[in-house]
Amino acid sequence: MTISLKESRAASEIARVLYRFLPGSGAKQWKGHISFQSVANEVGVGDFWQTGSKEPAIAALLERTLEHRRGLFEKLILSVVREGLKYCQKNSQPITEEEIKILNGLILEVGFKFPSLWDPSFLGALRADGHARASELVEREISIQKSHISEQSEFSKRRECLKANLYSLWTEYNRQQAGFKLEELLNDLFDLYGLNPRGPFRVTGEQIDGSFELDNEIYLVEAKWESAMLSEAPLLVFRGKVEGKSSFTRGVFLSLSGYAETALKAITQGKQPNFFLMDGYDLSVVLEGQIQLDMLLRIKLRHLAEEGRVFVSAKDCKLCDKG
Repeated sequence: MTISLKESRAASEIARVLYRFLPGSGAKQWKGHISFQSVANEVGVGDFWQTGSKEPAIAALLERTLEHRRGLFEKLILSVVREGLKYCQKNSQPITEEEIKILNGLILEVGFKFPSLWDPSFLGALRADGHARASELVEREISIQKSHISEQSEFSKRRECLKANLYSLWTEYNRQQAGFKLEELLNDLFDLYGLNPRGPFRVTGEQIDGSFELDNEIYLVEAKWESAMLSEAPLLVFRGKVEGKSSFTRGVFLSLSGYAETALKAITQGKQPNFFLMDGYDLSVVLEGQIQLDMLLRIKLRHLAEEGRVFVSAKDCKLCDKG
């Protein structure tokens, strides 16, 4: 494949940039001596290296590689740069960021782009010496850690606020109003954990307390706050709501007062459960930071899928782990 005049000119200019990266060749008795000739041999284009003036020899090496073994051009360039970095550093004349940028532009002219030569971290490393780079990396890591701590602090503040709101609802005289506020609290909690919540909505006459998304699956949400443990009737109604949407819709039912044992038995008889349960203890350990909400949901889902158990308490299964 004969290269174009544009590529030939670019090869000559690339040779000019690479000229100082390595010596042209070395005496045969010099063992381990790195040069353009040794790199060409290592890459598999050593037969294209010609003796004589160094710059024309580099240009000829590049042109012949492009013409006859184009697939080795990237390997050749990267090998020269890799060895050149060490050679030039040893001679106290390190390769500069500007040289690599010029090289990248010329390589584009012959139809290539080598990502490792465009890597911002690599280019940045050419701007300063080792001590300066190390200092820069340390400062960057400190900044990242501070940002992470700040994010954690904001997360904890939001969670603490939700916890305070929940406990304040116990003293709410208007229980219907407390129920509405509980729905809002759950929506905010799902949002805190990035579960893409949707607030209460109606579908063909049905009231849905909300929904959220976990691992690309949608879950309908129902929340109850009764004075006594929940009976089976509300669970059966919720099961019908979930079944009426789609074969792949799932649900999560929360009863702050817990569930009657008879209700837990009844809901699993005759039909496969399509939702699982949470109680007030589950919610409190999440808000106390003893377990992450998404982790708790996944564990409950696994028990449902593997054992058909609609309710597994965080307390009973020792799921709590500082989150």
